[in-house]
Amino acid sequence: DGDNFSFRTSNSRETAYSRDYDRLYQLLEFERDNGYILWVLGPAVTFDQDSRNAMTHLIEMGYVDALFAGNALATHDLESHFFNTALGQDIYSKENKSLGHYHHIETINRARSCGSLEILIEKYKITDGIVSSCIKNDIPMVLAGSIRDDGPLPGVYADVYSAQDALRVHTKKATTIICLATQLHTIATGNMTPSYQVVNGIVRPVYFYTVDISEFVVNKLKDRGSLSSKSIITNIQDFVVNLQRNLS
Repeated sequence: DGDNFSFRTSNSRETAYSRDYDRLYQLLEFERDNGYILWVLGPAVTFDQDSRNAMTHLIEMGYVDALFAGNALATHDLESHFFNTALGQDIYSKENKSLGHYHHIETINRARSCGSLEILIEKYKITDGIVSSCIKNDIPMVLAGSIRDDGPLPGVYADVYSAQDALRVHTKKATTIICLATQLHTIATGNMTPSYQVVNGIVRPVYFYTVDISEFVVNKLKDRGSLSSKSIITNIQDFVVNLQRNLS
């Protein structure tokens, strides 16, 4: 019944997302008590002080049931605790610190000397950040490794098929998935996520959000067959902060 020609029919940097945010707030409030919320995080979440704190608060508030990431997310989150930097750059002022490029290596060495992230958290009494909050609240983290990883941290899956098996444990249960600024992990998660779940005998959809500043990245998932995904094109650090403030 609509016109054959119309403007702005696909998502772009110019798309209005106010209604999408409101729906997401309502969804997450429902899912916290009735679903299984899975997050897929790129390291950019930890590159900013406010977004790192906001993600930590979302975990503490019960809006995270499982978390997928790579070696980098966990490394730079822990680096932020030890040095207040991520890849050597101050996470608040964005100032590059002298010899800061060694910070993530020092962080990895401390973790590997402890043998596990749990022991690292306990030994250094780390109470801030995403990794610490997940461990304290018994939120499972699946850290899937890459051939380019430094270290990696203990607990990171070095074998891709073992990582897939660990990821599927949670994609089989997920009812809402939110992917932030990580193209490859997003596509991998999308490819192994069912389009629906049966909860208490009732068929319900799986809500899949992909958030990135790049139009190419959010559209790539749809090109790979995940047609039910909802894309939001924005800076993911602003996205996480906005989400946490409105859910508080």
